[in-house]
Amino acid sequence: MATRFEEEYKKLNKAQKEAVDTIEGPVMVVAGPGTGKTQVLALRIGNILKKTDTAPESILCLTFTNSGVRAMQERLQGYIGPEGSKVSVSTFHSFALKHLIEKHYQLLGFTIEPKILSDEEAVFLVDEILHEHDWQHIRPRAKPEMYFSELKQLISVLKRERISSEEFLRSLEEEIIYIQNDPDSISSRGESKGKLKKEVEKKLESLERTKEVVEFFRLYEEKKISLSLLDYDDILENAVRLVEEFEDVRADVYENYQYVLVDEHQDSSGVQNSFLKAVWKEVEKPNIFVVGDDRQLIYGFSGASLSYFEEFSRIFQGTKLITLTESYRSTAPILSLAEDLLQSSMSDGKLLSNIKGKGEIHLSEYAYPRDEIIGAGMYFKKKIEEGAKPEECALLVPRNRHVRSAIGILEGMGLKTSSGKDVSLFDIPEAKSFLRILGIVADPVNSVLLAESLLDKTSGIDPLSAHKFLKGTNPKYLSIEEIKSFGSRESLFGGGSIAKWGESLEKIVKDFSNESVERTVSMVGREFLIDKAENHEELVRNSEVVRTFIHLAELFRQRKKDARLSDFLAYLARLDSYGSHISLATFNGEAGIQVMTLHRSKGLEYKAVWVAHMNEEILMSEKRTSFSMPEKIKEHIKERDVLAAKRELYVAITRAKEFCGISYVREDYQGRELSLAKIISELPENHFVKKSAEETGKELLSFGPEVYVPTEGVPAGGSTIVELQEFVRKNYSDTKVSVTLLNNFFECPWKWYFRNFLKLPEMKSKSLALGSAVHEAIEFVLNSKSIDEKSIEKKIEECLIREDASASPAERKKMIKDGAKAVANFINGFYKTISKEYLSERPLSFRDSRFPNLLMYGKIDLSEKLEDGGVAVTDFKTGSVKTKGMIEKYDDEGRLSVYMRQLAMYSYLVAGAEKGKEVSLSRLLYLEAPAGDRNGVYSTKVSMENIDLLLRDITEYDKLLSSGEWVNRPCHFNSFGKNEECEHCKMAKIYR
Repeated sequence: MATRFEEEYKKLNKAQKEAVDTIEGPVMVVAGPGTGKTQVLALRIGNILKKTDTAPESILCLTFTNSGVRAMQERLQGYIGPEGSKVSVSTFHSFALKHLIEKHYQLLGFTIEPKILSDEEAVFLVDEILHEHDWQHIRPRAKPEMYFSELKQLISVLKRERISSEEFLRSLEEEIIYIQNDPDSISSRGESKGKLKKEVEKKLESLERTKEVVEFFRLYEEKKISLSLLDYDDILENAVRLVEEFEDVRADVYENYQYVLVDEHQDSSGVQNSFLKAVWKEVEKPNIFVVGDDRQLIYGFSGASLSYFEEFSRIFQGTKLITLTESYRSTAPILSLAEDLLQSSMSDGKLLSNIKGKGEIHLSEYAYPRDEIIGAGMYFKKKIEEGAKPEECALLVPRNRHVRSAIGILEGMGLKTSSGKDVSLFDIPEAKSFLRILGIVADPVNSVLLAESLLDKTSGIDPLSAHKFLKGTNPKYLSIEEIKSFGSRESLFGGGSIAKWGESLEKIVKDFSNESVERTVSMVGREFLIDKAENHEELVRNSEVVRTFIHLAELFRQRKKDARLSDFLAYLARLDSYGSHISLATFNGEAGIQVMTLHRSKGLEYKAVWVAHMNEEILMSEKRTSFSMPEKIKEHIKERDVLAAKRELYVAITRAKEFCGISYVREDYQGRELSLAKIISELPENHFVKKSAEETGKELLSFGPEVYVPTEGVPAGGSTIVELQEFVRKNYSDTKVSVTLLNNFFECPWKWYFRNFLKLPEMKSKSLALGSAVHEAIEFVLNSKSIDEKSIEKKIEECLIREDASASPAERKKMIKDGAKAVANFINGFYKTISKEYLSERPLSFRDSRFPNLLMYGKIDLSEKLEDGGVAVTDFKTGSVKTKGMIEKYDDEGRLSVYMRQLAMYSYLVAGAEKGKEVSLSRLLYLEAPAGDRNGVYSTKVSMENIDLLLRDITEYDKLLSSGEWVNRPCHFNSFGKNEECEHCKMAKIYR
């Protein structure tokens, strides 16, 4: 035994020595942060080898991460020497795969060794199932990828908790029957007395929809088996099956491993506990040692539960409990705050610091979210100047979207950052640029990509010159030839750089159109990213992006050897749309200030930690789930609650050695007031050095006003935001004012700028394509009086082919079916009520004397002359039905909803174009409304108040554009709980 072991053993405190010395029987150690659990595990293994004749190979140490494995292996070799490398240290999954499944796969019914399904490959499998079947709910037309992540997560939890599709369906049906028969489900008052309550009806409808998940789950499992595939969750499930069902396999594991140690046992799921139980439950006093901290259980989403940690002592009778409380990481004030935030449910001992130092904890309020990150950046700058390494500083935030935003702000301050694995390839601007260029190589006539490429930094074109060029052409029909020839025309818009870009695109299309995917990725990446880097940092980042794409291309070619570049890009687009996280292949991922989520900081430690965005509205927000779960299943799924939030914050705070800062904001960018998280505001004030928003504002300004201004992001060639404002002021009146334009402008001014002003071409969504096809088919019916089903289907198909060439045959078949059903609903219902005098797709335009520079325009789906001489207008809608409350609701700025604004615009156009004629009836007709839905038709008479609100919108639109203030108008993009950033704001960041 190496002398290093003796040296380290002497350093242990009393509780640590007890844990190391208790080598027989079941032992549970509750170890707080920084109390040396890894040290205890390693020395305990050394003690086993020293005091028994156990071979190193007979000791099994299981952990939950590869980093945990590496840390343990390094400790063992340092303390024990060469013998340490022989100890079986592995993750649960790796052990199950190598030592059980690969040996005994035939017992599981496989004829060949099953292949492990990667996350990237799983996308294709799931995608095939979603495409090959006619789903009513889990693959919505408007956003087919909408439920992908939720489906994966739900199925993962069901499998980890060993709940079959049959059991899941049975639970759903039992829940439905229970609710239907529950006396509390029946209304006892009002018109609905004796009937099911409205909320109960909605709950039942949601449970019925969830049945589709059961069918999806069944098909997913069948497909994997037929292809001899196992996903990540199958590994543990099949390992448990082997030890539960086959005595020889169970005996083999038991005989091979005399001692078992499990790290981070609070993160165990039901499957992992079942494995330990199956092998060792019948053994009297098994030598199983588990260590964990109930306060650091933050993996509830993966099936972990505190009950599994607590269950250990019930499964293995006579378990000895040892508590480690002396921390060698954090100062006393940090541990005192952690203790007041969250007490252990398994031990009474309080954390005690072995470290000297004040360890002040700052609680700082800021005016806006961006200011928080600037404050953190200025603090880190100070620490680095004092001698701290950048990688000893960590900025922790609640969500991945906060990571992306914070990195941009810190790097704009000139600070080097590292996000580890929290930032996906698809979130990096350079990756988007690269994908766009590859897309042009694959499809040189794609006007969408060509137009976007002109605005990209890689083009070398001054942004304003590019915008002026696009404004002066028709981007919808843009070609490489037109871009290339621009320099030969007389122009003041920088034609030389535009023409040069066209020549570059022509060359790469010619050079790489017929090359292999890997070579194209490599060579185009070198030419457009690596060779164009302007400094070392940019060179490193661009190289990492290209390196990651080359790696993906190689993996893709292994799967599909005859793949073309278009196939590869379609694969990447699918990964992106499903939210797949592709980590960047970094060269030195740890260099720089560490920016990550609170969740991912577990197991790490830093000199200085800043925890940002600690507002109640952010920390306690929970993504809305789309599927209603039976109560029996719900208990297995982590829901956001106060305890879960406390655990995350507890983990974040205890990462800090010397300094911990916590910050929050007074209001968000939309001006909504926010509050400090309750779990923090309820803590004793004596823990904190507090600063108000006024104090932090002065503090930031003391560094100079330039602290608010990024060092990067200034448009190439010297164009400024002032020039852009002037460009828009001179040209905005050329754009017709429609209701779509106003809706876009008041949602996001940059959406208006790119869509309505520049008229950049965009790929039409499936939902919009179907809407166009249905409108065209109804116009065909109204004009030809034909209601022949085959003719209608043909018309829909023709339109879909024209509007959405990207749709697969299966997608188009379903869209034709949905479109034909919508038109049939129109024919069988509303069509019969139309007056004799009507016009379809009626265009109207006029100039209002109040806005002489603007042309008002719109096209009314259906305009009817009523018997009393009045006018009725109807707008046809596909997609989900909107209630009266949604249609008539004002937004946060007191504006009309997009639906009511549309009806108000129709009345305004009719009155203006027909000299005062009044619309007496305005309708929204929802063509896909279920039979009997009372919201299928919304009818109203647009009031003067609504017209006045529309006029207010037009007035503000005109004023903001003529003054240039439109660039300062906040974005009101609604991601409907998905926390997605507005794509148009992302495009406009270069002008911010």
